[in-house]
Amino acid sequence: MKKRMASALCLVLAGCATKYAGWEYVRLEDKVPENCVYKMQEVCIEPGLKCYNWHKQRATLFDANTVVVTQTKEQNQATFSPWSGKFHQGSVGTTLAEYYRCNGVKNIGPVSSR
Repeated sequence: MKKRMASALCLVLAGCATKYAGWEYVRLEDKVPENCVYKMQEVCIEPGLKCYNWHKQRATLFDANTVVVTQTKEQNQATFSPWSGKFHQGSVGTTLAEYYRCNGVKNIGPVSSR
């Protein structure tokens, strides 16, 4: 029984780990490099710098290896809960990015794919 549970857990963890396989190798750029093919454009709304990793992970779903951030906006938010009497303040960012598949010396991949 323990072996089955361990096997099932390994399969679940392996499935989660490979959803965005190689996202660490996706480049972030502020303009489109040469030798690139456009794949997709998406918007991310997350606090702080979380959008950068989100875009890198999402780019892998479209076979892209470069994310070009075209627009960023940050807004301060404040909320008050009359039930708890607590006040919360923070910032939320909106990032617009395009995904590209590029060829060049800066485009590397995991060691196992070479």
